[in-house]
Amino acid sequence: MYYLLKTRIIYTRHCLRRIKERRVSISDIQEAIEHPVQLVYDTWNEVYIAVSIKGIAIVYAFHGNYIEVLTVLGKREYEALASKYGRSRYKVIY
Repeated sequence: MYYLLKTRIIYTRHCLRRIKERRVSISDIQEAIEHPVQLVYDTWNEVYIAVSIKGIAIVYAFHGNYIEVLTVLGKREYEALASKYGRSRYKVIY
């Protein structure tokens, strides 16, 4: 995903709180966005979810020339959402 390397990433206040709560580093977030082990599209909110090798899920949206990171989910939170709504909401890209 070379095109993401030159894209500016911004973080919402909500996301910054979750980063602190969940003890996730900015480099973990960048790694997940640039090299996800799974990429999912949330059709309800029109956002992407990148799942990292460490099991964290990064919820983000594209806005022209930047990416806005909305929140960070732990592995259990993401799995609970995925099992609750499944394919009716989430489309696995890879």
